[in-house]
Amino acid sequence: MQVISSAVNAVLLVTVGVVVANILAETGIFSRLSSFTGPLCRVSGLSDACVLSIVAMGVNATAGKSMLAEYYRDGKVAEREVLPFLITGAFPVVFGESLFRVQLPTALVLLGPVVGGIYTGLNLFSSGIQALFALLYSRRFLAGPGRAPSSVPSPAPAAALALNRGVVLAGCRKAVPTLRRVVPITLAALIAFALLSATGVMDGVAAAFDPLLRAAGLPGESAAALVAQFIHFSAGYAIVASLLGGGILTLETALVTLVLGSMVVVTLIYIKYSVPLYLSLFGRFGVRVSIATYAASMAAKVVTVALVMVVF
Repeated sequence: MQVISSAVNAVLLVTVGVVVANILAETGIFSRLSSFTGPLCRVSGLSDACVLSIVAMGVNATAGKSMLAEYYRDGKVAEREVLPFLITGAFPVVFGESLFRVQLPTALVLLGPVVGGIYTGLNLFSSGIQALFALLYSRRFLAGPGRAPSSVPSPAPAAALALNRGVVLAGCRKAVPTLRRVVPITLAALIAFALLSATGVMDGVAAAFDPLLRAAGLPGESAAALVAQFIHFSAGYAIVASLLGGGILTLETALVTLVLGSMVVVTLIYIKYSVPLYLSLFGRFGVRVSIATYAASMAAKVVTVALVMVVF
Protein backbone atom coordinates (compact mmCIF):
# COMPACT_ATOMS: atom_id res chain seq x y z
CA MET A 1 0.00 0.00 0.00
CA GLN A 2 2.86 2.38 0.79
CA VAL A 3 4.33 1.77 -2.68
CA ILE A 4 0.97 2.53 -4.29
CA SER A 5 0.61 5.70 -2.22
CA SER A 6 4.12 6.87 -3.12
CA ALA A 7 3.51 6.13 -6.80
CA VAL A 8 0.22 8.05 -6.82
CA ASN A 9 1.81 11.04 -5.07
CA ALA A 10 4.81 11.05 -7.39
CA VAL A 11 2.67 10.83 -10.54
CA LEU A 12 0.39 13.61 -9.28
CA LEU A 13 3.31 15.91 -8.46
CA VAL A 14 5.03 15.29 -11.80
CA THR A 15 1.77 15.72 -13.72
CA VAL A 16 0.89 18.96 -11.97
CA GLY A 17 4.39 20.35 -12.51
CA VAL A 18 4.51 19.55 -16.23
CA VAL A 19 0.95 20.72 -16.89
CA VAL A 20 1.43 23.97 -14.97
CA ALA A 21 4.63 24.70 -16.90
CA ASN A 22 2.88 24.27 -20.23
CA ILE A 23 -0.17 26.29 -19.23
CA LEU A 24 2.02 29.14 -18.00
CA ALA A 25 3.94 29.05 -21.28
CA GLU A 26 0.67 29.28 -23.21
CA THR A 27 -0.45 32.34 -21.23
CA GLY A 28 2.58 34.26 -22.50
CA ILE A 29 3.79 35.17 -19.02
CA PHE A 30 7.31 33.91 -19.61
CA SER A 31 7.68 35.98 -22.75
CA ARG A 32 6.72 39.02 -20.68
CA LEU A 33 9.39 38.16 -18.12
CA SER A 34 12.06 38.07 -20.82
CA SER A 35 12.34 41.87 -20.71
CA PHE A 36 13.49 41.60 -17.08
CA THR A 37 15.89 38.69 -17.52
CA GLY A 38 18.31 40.44 -19.88
CA PRO A 39 20.64 41.62 -17.07
CA LEU A 40 20.69 38.11 -15.58
CA CYS A 41 21.55 36.66 -18.97
CA ARG A 42 24.44 39.09 -19.38
CA VAL A 43 25.77 38.37 -15.87
CA SER A 44 25.45 34.58 -16.06
CA GLY A 45 26.18 33.90 -19.72
CA LEU A 46 23.04 31.76 -19.90
CA SER A 47 20.38 32.32 -22.53
CA ASP A 48 16.95 33.84 -21.89
CA ALA A 49 15.41 30.37 -22.07
CA CYS A 50 17.62 29.13 -19.23
CA VAL A 51 16.97 32.13 -17.02
CA LEU A 52 13.21 31.87 -17.54
CA SER A 53 13.36 28.18 -16.64
CA ILE A 54 15.29 29.00 -13.45
CA VAL A 55 12.53 31.44 -12.51
CA ALA A 56 9.99 28.66 -13.08
CA MET A 57 12.01 26.28 -10.87
CA GLY A 58 11.49 28.62 -7.92
CA VAL A 59 7.77 27.92 -8.28
CA ASN A 60 7.92 24.24 -9.20
CA ALA A 61 11.09 22.22 -9.81
CA THR A 62 9.51 19.79 -12.26
CA ALA A 63 7.91 22.66 -14.18
CA GLY A 64 11.26 24.45 -14.59
CA LYS A 65 13.08 21.30 -15.66
CA SER A 66 10.40 20.34 -18.17
CA MET A 67 10.52 23.86 -19.61
CA LEU A 68 14.28 23.53 -20.02
CA ALA A 69 13.88 20.16 -21.73
CA GLU A 70 11.41 21.64 -24.21
CA TYR A 71 13.77 24.54 -24.99
CA TYR A 72 16.65 22.04 -25.32
CA ARG A 73 14.75 19.89 -27.80
CA ASP A 74 13.71 22.99 -29.76
CA GLY A 75 17.34 24.15 -29.98
CA LYS A 76 16.80 27.26 -27.85
CA VAL A 77 19.11 25.91 -25.14
CA ALA A 78 22.53 24.46 -26.01
CA GLU A 79 23.66 21.19 -24.45
CA ARG A 80 26.52 22.95 -22.67
CA GLU A 81 23.99 25.21 -20.90
CA VAL A 82 21.96 22.38 -19.38
CA LEU A 83 24.34 21.36 -16.58
CA PRO A 84 25.10 24.92 -15.34
CA PHE A 85 21.37 25.63 -15.42
CA LEU A 86 20.41 22.59 -13.35
CA ILE A 87 23.19 23.18 -10.81
CA THR A 88 22.22 26.86 -10.52
CA GLY A 89 18.57 25.89 -10.24
CA ALA A 90 19.25 23.98 -7.02
CA PHE A 91 19.15 27.26 -5.09
CA PRO A 92 15.66 28.46 -6.09
CA VAL A 93 14.36 24.92 -5.52
CA VAL A 94 15.82 24.74 -2.01
CA PHE A 95 14.86 28.34 -1.23
CA GLY A 96 11.29 28.00 -2.39
CA GLU A 97 9.77 24.60 -2.96
CA SER A 98 11.83 22.35 -0.65
CA LEU A 99 12.98 24.49 2.26
CA PHE A 100 10.47 27.13 3.27
CA ARG A 101 7.37 25.16 2.32
CA VAL A 102 8.35 21.83 3.87
CA GLN A 103 11.64 21.45 5.70
CA LEU A 104 11.96 24.75 7.58
CA PRO A 105 8.74 24.44 9.62
CA THR A 106 9.57 20.83 10.49
CA ALA A 107 13.17 21.66 11.45
CA LEU A 108 12.14 24.54 13.71
CA VAL A 109 9.53 22.44 15.50
CA LEU A 110 11.59 19.27 15.98
CA LEU A 111 15.09 20.72 16.39
CA GLY A 112 14.27 24.02 18.05
CA PRO A 113 14.85 27.55 16.74
CA VAL A 114 18.64 27.55 17.22
CA VAL A 115 19.61 24.19 15.69
CA GLY A 116 16.75 24.27 13.21
CA GLY A 117 17.56 27.82 12.13
CA ILE A 118 21.29 27.15 11.71
CA TYR A 119 20.62 23.95 9.78
CA THR A 120 18.23 25.81 7.49
CA GLY A 121 20.96 28.37 6.82
CA LEU A 122 23.43 25.59 6.05
CA ASN A 123 21.04 24.12 3.47
CA LEU A 124 20.80 27.52 1.81
CA PHE A 125 24.58 27.87 1.93
CA SER A 126 25.06 24.44 0.34
CA SER A 127 22.74 25.18 -2.58
CA GLY A 128 24.06 28.73 -2.82
CA ILE A 129 27.67 27.70 -3.40
CA GLN A 130 26.50 25.32 -6.13
CA ALA A 131 24.69 28.18 -7.83
CA LEU A 132 27.66 30.54 -7.41
CA PHE A 133 30.19 28.20 -9.00
CA ALA A 134 27.77 27.27 -11.79
CA LEU A 135 27.19 30.96 -12.57
CA LEU A 136 30.92 31.67 -12.52
CA TYR A 137 31.45 28.76 -14.91
CA SER A 138 28.66 30.00 -17.18
CA ARG A 139 30.02 33.53 -17.24
CA ARG A 140 33.53 32.31 -18.03
CA PHE A 141 32.75 29.66 -20.65
CA LEU A 142 29.25 30.31 -22.04
CA ALA A 143 29.12 34.05 -22.63
CA GLY A 144 29.97 35.29 -26.09
CA PRO A 145 29.94 33.57 -29.50
CA GLY A 146 28.47 30.10 -29.79
CA ARG A 147 25.78 30.45 -27.15
CA ALA A 148 22.22 29.37 -27.87
CA PRO A 149 19.76 31.92 -29.28
CA SER A 150 18.57 34.20 -26.51
CA SER A 151 15.12 34.95 -27.82
CA VAL A 152 12.16 32.92 -26.56
CA PRO A 153 9.18 33.27 -28.88
CA SER A 154 5.85 34.15 -27.29
CA PRO A 155 3.17 31.53 -27.74
CA ALA A 156 0.45 34.02 -26.83
CA PRO A 157 -0.51 37.35 -28.40
CA ALA A 158 1.73 40.17 -27.26
CA ALA A 159 -1.23 42.46 -26.54
CA ALA A 160 -2.29 40.82 -23.31
CA LEU A 161 -1.74 37.81 -21.10
CA ALA A 162 -4.35 35.12 -21.64
CA LEU A 163 -5.72 32.57 -19.19
CA ASN A 164 -8.91 30.95 -20.38
CA ARG A 165 -10.31 27.56 -21.23
CA GLY A 166 -8.56 27.47 -24.59
CA VAL A 167 -5.16 28.29 -23.06
CA VAL A 168 -5.59 25.65 -20.35
CA LEU A 169 -6.58 23.00 -22.89
CA ALA A 170 -3.66 23.94 -25.16
CA GLY A 171 -1.23 23.69 -22.24
CA CYS A 172 -2.63 20.29 -21.23
CA ARG A 173 -2.29 19.00 -24.80
CA LYS A 174 1.33 20.14 -24.99
CA ALA A 175 2.06 18.45 -21.65
CA VAL A 176 0.94 15.02 -22.89
CA PRO A 177 4.14 14.07 -24.83
CA THR A 178 6.33 14.92 -21.84
CA LEU A 179 4.08 13.01 -19.43
CA ARG A 180 4.16 9.96 -21.71
CA ARG A 181 7.94 9.89 -21.27
CA VAL A 182 8.14 10.86 -17.59
CA VAL A 183 5.32 8.95 -15.88
CA PRO A 184 6.27 5.37 -16.96
CA ILE A 185 9.91 5.83 -15.99
CA THR A 186 8.92 7.39 -12.65
CA LEU A 187 6.63 4.45 -11.85
CA ALA A 188 9.30 1.93 -12.85
CA ALA A 189 11.87 3.67 -10.63
CA LEU A 190 9.53 3.66 -7.62
CA ILE A 191 8.80 -0.04 -8.04
CA ALA A 192 12.52 -0.80 -8.35
CA PHE A 193 13.24 1.27 -5.23
CA ALA A 194 10.58 -0.65 -3.28
CA LEU A 195 12.12 -3.95 -4.34
CA LEU A 196 15.60 -2.79 -3.35
CA SER A 197 14.30 -1.73 0.07
CA ALA A 198 12.46 -5.02 0.61
CA THR A 199 15.54 -7.08 -0.27
CA GLY A 200 17.83 -5.13 2.08
CA VAL A 201 19.91 -3.44 -0.61
CA MET A 202 19.08 -0.01 0.76
CA ASP A 203 20.41 -1.10 4.16
CA GLY A 204 23.74 -1.58 2.44
CA VAL A 205 23.49 1.92 1.01
CA ALA A 206 22.91 3.24 4.53
CA ALA A 207 25.96 1.35 5.76
CA ALA A 208 28.03 3.09 3.08
CA PHE A 209 27.71 6.30 5.07
CA ASP A 210 29.46 4.73 8.10
CA PRO A 211 32.95 5.83 6.92
CA LEU A 212 31.66 9.40 6.77
CA LEU A 213 30.57 9.14 10.40
CA ARG A 214 33.98 7.92 11.50
CA ALA A 215 35.83 10.53 9.44
CA ALA A 216 33.70 13.28 10.97
CA GLY A 217 34.30 11.98 14.49
CA LEU A 218 30.62 11.38 15.18
CA PRO A 219 29.32 8.94 17.80
CA GLY A 220 27.85 5.66 16.61
CA GLU A 221 24.38 6.80 17.67
CA SER A 222 24.39 9.25 14.77
CA ALA A 223 23.99 6.28 12.42
CA ALA A 224 20.42 5.92 13.67
CA ALA A 225 19.61 9.41 12.43
CA LEU A 226 21.11 8.67 9.01
CA VAL A 227 19.17 5.41 8.67
CA ALA A 228 15.99 7.22 9.75
CA GLN A 229 16.44 9.62 6.84
CA PHE A 230 15.67 6.68 4.54
CA ILE A 231 12.18 6.68 6.04
CA HIS A 232 11.62 10.45 6.05
CA PHE A 233 13.73 13.50 6.79
CA SER A 234 11.49 14.37 9.75
CA ALA A 235 12.36 11.01 11.35
CA GLY A 236 16.04 11.97 11.18
CA TYR A 237 15.28 15.35 12.76
CA ALA A 238 13.41 13.67 15.61
CA ILE A 239 16.30 11.31 16.39
CA VAL A 240 18.85 14.14 16.31
CA ALA A 241 16.64 16.13 18.68
CA SER A 242 16.48 13.15 21.03
CA LEU A 243 20.26 12.69 20.95
CA LEU A 244 20.75 16.41 21.61
CA GLY A 245 18.36 16.28 24.56
CA GLY A 246 20.23 13.30 25.99
CA GLY A 247 23.59 15.05 25.75
CA ILE A 248 24.94 12.51 23.26
CA LEU A 249 25.33 15.10 20.52
CA THR A 250 26.75 18.60 20.81
CA LEU A 251 25.71 21.49 18.57
CA GLU A 252 28.60 20.71 16.20
CA THR A 253 28.01 16.96 15.97
CA ALA A 254 24.25 17.52 15.63
CA LEU A 255 24.75 19.87 12.69
CA VAL A 256 27.25 17.54 11.03
CA THR A 257 24.83 14.63 11.49
CA LEU A 258 22.02 16.68 9.96
CA VAL A 259 24.10 17.71 6.94
CA LEU A 260 25.24 14.11 6.40
CA GLY A 261 21.60 13.12 6.74
CA SER A 262 20.70 15.60 4.03
CA MET A 263 23.17 13.74 1.80
CA VAL A 264 21.09 10.63 2.41
CA VAL A 265 17.94 12.56 1.49
CA VAL A 266 19.53 13.88 -1.70
CA THR A 267 20.66 10.35 -2.61
CA LEU A 268 17.13 9.03 -2.12
CA ILE A 269 15.65 11.86 -4.19
CA TYR A 270 18.04 11.06 -7.03
CA ILE A 271 17.31 7.32 -6.92
CA LYS A 272 13.54 7.73 -6.74
CA TYR A 273 12.86 10.86 -8.78
CA SER A 274 15.72 12.84 -10.31
CA VAL A 275 17.45 10.12 -12.35
CA PRO A 276 14.19 8.84 -13.89
CA LEU A 277 13.10 12.43 -14.60
CA TYR A 278 16.39 13.39 -16.27
CA LEU A 279 16.40 10.21 -18.36
CA SER A 280 12.85 10.82 -19.51
CA LEU A 281 13.49 14.49 -20.32
CA PHE A 282 16.97 14.30 -21.89
CA GLY A 283 17.37 10.69 -23.02
CA ARG A 284 20.91 9.30 -22.85
CA PHE A 285 22.23 12.76 -22.06
CA GLY A 286 20.22 12.43 -18.83
CA VAL A 287 22.82 9.97 -17.50
CA ARG A 288 25.53 12.64 -17.64
CA VAL A 289 23.11 15.20 -16.24
CA SER A 290 22.29 12.95 -13.26
CA ILE A 291 25.93 12.20 -12.48
CA ALA A 292 27.07 15.82 -12.74
CA THR A 293 24.25 17.34 -10.69
CA TYR A 294 24.50 14.65 -7.99
CA ALA A 295 28.27 15.12 -7.76
CA ALA A 296 27.84 18.90 -7.46
CA SER A 297 25.30 18.44 -4.67
CA MET A 298 27.50 16.01 -2.74
CA ALA A 299 30.56 18.25 -3.13
CA ALA A 300 28.61 21.21 -1.76
CA LYS A 301 27.50 19.12 1.23
CA VAL A 302 31.11 18.08 1.95
CA VAL A 303 32.14 21.75 1.91
CA THR A 304 29.26 22.51 4.28
CA VAL A 305 30.36 19.76 6.70
CA ALA A 306 33.89 21.17 6.65
CA LEU A 307 32.51 24.66 7.39
CA VAL A 308 30.56 23.36 10.39
CA MET A 309 33.63 21.59 11.77
CA VAL A 310 35.73 24.76 11.42
CA VAL A 311 33.19 27.27 12.73
CA PHE A 312 31.56 25.27 15.50
